[in-house]
Amino acid sequence: MAIFGKSVSFLWVLILVLSSANNCMVSADLVVIQATNRLDNGSLDLTVACPNIENKSYLLHPGQYHQWINNADSSPSGGPFFKCSFEWKGASHIFNMYNPSRDFDCEECHWYIKETGPCRVYDRPNKPTICSNWDS
Repeated sequence: MAIFGKSVSFLWVLILVLSSANNCMVSADLVVIQATNRLDNGSLDLTVACPNIENKSYLLHPGQYHQWINNADSSPSGGPFFKCSFEWKGASHIFNMYNPSRDFDCEECHWYIKETGPCRVYDRPNKPTICSNWDS
């Protein structure tokens, strides 16, 4: 009987550990995306819209930022979908602010929006800023 009791106790502990690990993995699916207006001349306002995240657009003055917190599995295709449009006087571009193959190491993706393209800024000292081309 003592062996049976120990086995049941072990199974309960195992179930608790596995369910706790599962809850931790759910929170890892949250992605924070931040876009900061860093247009080169410092005098251009930036309008940002990410319709797959929310049906709003944001006017960012130089140096201002906006961030979105989203579940990485919330898109219609089952994966992250952060296609955003960026507009300022005389220009309009689109960029996917979270791509799992490119941004797999990113729970918080900080982007500086520049005229030449978005640049991902890392919080780690040994990681350089990586700039990308506009998608269109």
